[in-house]
Order: sequence, then structure tokens, then C-alpha cells
Amino acid sequence: MDNHLQEMNLIDLLSEKHLVLRKIVTDQDPDQINKTESHILAVLEAHQMLSISEISRIINISRQGTHKSIQGLLSRNYVEAVEVEGNQRDKNIILTQKGIECNQRMMITKIELEQRIANKLGAANVELLKSLLKEEWL
Repeated sequence: MDNHLQEMNLIDLLSEKHLVLRKIVTDQDPDQINKTESHILAVLEAHQMLSISEISRIINISRQGTHKSIQGLLSRNYVEAVEVEGNQRDKNIILTQKGIECNQRMMITKIELEQRIANKLGAANVELLKSLLKEEWL
């Protein structure tokens, strides 16, 4: 284990591991989507259709930051904007086929990563960690 990790608290350890894992996942995409874009794609997969404001709240970044990321995803055809019935101002964001395929590739990478982690830590420890992270402790 890296020496700098030895003195870190739980919050910083989780952040450090998250950054490394998210980078491994996003590096698999040929268009090199960034961490925020990959998070947006995953959220859209779970929710199917969301406004930019809803995405901002879920991923906890500014609406402006979300809008910029969405514009990048739109320009590369990962997502599309669709009209909201009865609302001429807002648009909902949905995944395109390319966005769905990207999520599928990322899921394969995530499954492979989880297996690598289980091989190092043990399957029981990975299941325990997943269980603990699913708990309501925040």
C-alpha cells in the first residue's frame, strides 16, 4: 500500500480510491469521456430521463458545470435533449444508443475491476464493503 495512504482518514481514503477507480473506468472510452460525464451517463441510465437541474442535484455539481458537461455529451452524441411536454423552456436529457453502449462498456470494466478487487481483498470483504456502503450512515 502507498505510504501516503497510511495516514489518511476514511473520507480521504474513499475519495482517493474513487478517483483512481473512476479514472480506470473512463480511460476505457475511445472518446475519453471525463469523470463527470461518466457519472452523468450512469445517472441517466438509472433514471432514463432527467432535466439538467435534476442531474445537477443528483451528481452534486453546479447547474452551469452540468450544462457544460451535457453540451460535451450532446456534441459527441452520447445524449440527446427532448422536449418536455407542457414546458417550452426546459428539455430533458436522455441517452442515445452511443450513450447506452458506452455505459455497457463501462459496466464490463466495473465488473472486471470488482473481480480484481475481490481477488486481492477476498470476495467476502468486497461483499461486506458493498453492504456497508449501501447503509444509511450519512
